[in-house]
Amino acid sequence: MTIHDELVLALTQRNEKGDVPIIGMVGTSAIRYRIEESTYLTPGDQPDFTAPLPPQPIVPDITVWRKDERKPGYAIEVETDIDFDFGASLRQVKRYHKDFPTTVVVIAKEYERFVPLYKNEGFRVYVWRATRVWECMRCGNWTTGGGPVPPKCTVKDCGSREQRLKEIRNAEFVEALVP
Repeated sequence: MTIHDELVLALTQRNEKGDVPIIGMVGTSAIRYRIEESTYLTPGDQPDFTAPLPPQPIVPDITVWRKDERKPGYAIEVETDIDFDFGASLRQVKRYHKDFPTTVVVIAKEYERFVPLYKNEGFRVYVWRATRVWECMRCGNWTTGGGPVPPKCTVKDCGSREQRLKEIRNAEFVEALVP
């Protein structure tokens, strides 16, 4: 299990408060969604002397339709705190923005300083924060930690750094507002 998988799961499941975060992002519970569904961008304007380009597949993390709409209205892209690359992320969501009326970017709290740059391009941005639960590969003990680096096992005689992500807890998704 990766942090990305856990975040997508947390967006689509009820949290401790009883809310489903994706419903808050879209604004209605009358939705259907698909995870990692390929969609094809239509080729842009091309000169007459070239052969048409094949459509390019794009794969938003979550594609959302309101139940009364035929076309998907939202593309949701989840960015983790492991290898965040603002430039690559921006290029990716700009491709989505061509075919989806609303593109939502979900980034880690520690990269909140990039919110104005996303907002400047017309994207809605949510910031996530969660507590990771790690399982020791040596003794099986569970340890909680906040960051992407696995902590040392808390069992006195073990102290191993060989941990695997077991789950996340207390996931929060808050819309980022620029003053």
